[in-house]
Amino acid sequence: MQLLLTCLLVTIFSVSAYSSSLSSSIMSNLRSLPSTAPLIIGYASNANSGKVDRAIVDGANVIIWSFIHLHITDDSKCTIKTSLDLVEIKRIREKYKHVAHLAAFGGWNGPHPPTFSNGSSLSGEKWCEVFMRFNEENDGLFDGIDWDYEGNDNLDAPTAKFTLETLDIMADFTTEAKSLGLIVSMAPAESYLDASVDPDSIDATFSLRLDLPPRAWTSPEDRDMIKGFSHAGRQCYAYVIAKAGVESFDFISIQLYEGYAPFVYEVTRGGKNPVDAIMERVDGFLGGYVVKGMPLTSSPEYEVKIPPSKLVIGIANKWADGVKFCKIDPKTLKDAYDRTKNKYGEGFLGVMFWTINEEGDDAKSRMTHALKKEFQDLHPGDFGDNEF
Repeated sequence: MQLLLTCLLVTIFSVSAYSSSLSSSIMSNLRSLPSTAPLIIGYASNANSGKVDRAIVDGANVIIWSFIHLHITDDSKCTIKTSLDLVEIKRIREKYKHVAHLAAFGGWNGPHPPTFSNGSSLSGEKWCEVFMRFNEENDGLFDGIDWDYEGNDNLDAPTAKFTLETLDIMADFTTEAKSLGLIVSMAPAESYLDASVDPDSIDATFSLRLDLPPRAWTSPEDRDMIKGFSHAGRQCYAYVIAKAGVESFDFISIQLYEGYAPFVYEVTRGGKNPVDAIMERVDGFLGGYVVKGMPLTSSPEYEVKIPPSKLVIGIANKWADGVKFCKIDPKTLKDAYDRTKNKYGEGFLGVMFWTINEEGDDAKSRMTHALKKEFQDLHPGDFGDNEF
């Protein structure tokens, strides 16, 4: 995802000790995911523009705030650092009682979990304690967290690859957060969790690298078109799911809008019907696919299998160019949802989009409004019940 941190206030919260039991007032303040599908999930970083309010009125019922970061200060205090306007987020939260709010870690060019001067770091469980104290000091502002760790424009940067320690932190944080009642999600770029690969190819093999050429763009003409772009991963998020367990995640959003993703290649270069392309991925996740070369103690192979009740399709709104970043219209998503429901007895959980910051002023240029028009026949009472 693009790193859009447009808010003004930088806030740091430090933690020295934490009791794993939340106060009853904080626990009662936490919200669950809306019970009706499909969810409409939007990322946002600017709480002050009015666009988040508009998106909620249009039908968004989960907001993921980007971003917060695990941070170690110069005097070795473990903290949460963010540029989000927490006061304004609280206003939005209090105004719209039906909406769940998550905080996302990471982002494109964003920092990965930090280490102390000696190279060590906190465990995922301890980092979760840091987050819980931060959230408690903010009256339970966030109902959960979202993993969005990605690569870097600079291929020489440390974050142009994952470390196994980072993935372990994500997995261990996830299980601890889930045990404490938080919503937990992840939003891997398509190459980070790719269900449409040839099972006998290297593309089905785990890698920590985030500087790989995109797998679908292989011809000389394709390579010339992408001009040396080399920012793909390969099944890295599968390790987090394997270690934490798919049951630890409330939803998993697949970023089909990753730069030069396999999806955009198949649809724009290969001429594939976009509904068929989405269904190939839905079938892959629901039926399961095997990732090889996993650094697990149990087995080097792991079957990634995500039920429809946890699968979310991630798309871009108007900023996407349709060449590097795919454009998917809401009718395509509704058709794919209906086909999933007809085939498996239930549709996928919802649709996520990046980003509310790029929503337009008129209804035709707002993804939330367009999604509402396509999906409102399923649960009419879930859309447009609030005043802006």
